[in-house]
Amino acid sequence: MVREMEEAFEEEVENMLTHLKELELSSRCLEPFYELFEKPEEYILRMDIPGADRDKIEVRGRGRIISIYAPCNYSVPYRDGVRTCATCYRLEVELPADASWEGARQRYKEGVLEIRIPRSVKEYRIKIE
Repeated sequence: MVREMEEAFEEEVENMLTHLKELELSSRCLEPFYELFEKPEEYILRMDIPGADRDKIEVRGRGRIISIYAPCNYSVPYRDGVRTCATCYRLEVELPADASWEGARQRYKEGVLEIRIPRSVKEYRIKIE
């Protein structure tokens, strides 16, 4: 009984992931893998966007949302040995409240986009009298 439930669960997860991939590929835009690191002075957002056109990468910040759009021509495995082409990467990430766009910088190297966003609020120790 437990094994049957596990198999049913695994099949449902596979169906869901396939459906999500089909939706993503129908728009021809991929959501890149990314990581957001928190450092004492800044946040570092790294994402894999192989094949992106470096000169056409757009990074925009508004409020707490950072949006990335990167045109590409990237072949993606679809199903049954068929491949399709993605035309862009698109990502939106909500940043913590203390992220500051002033002084933000980015670099793209070997298919990895790294964006460094300073923290606006520093931690202060307040003396109790």
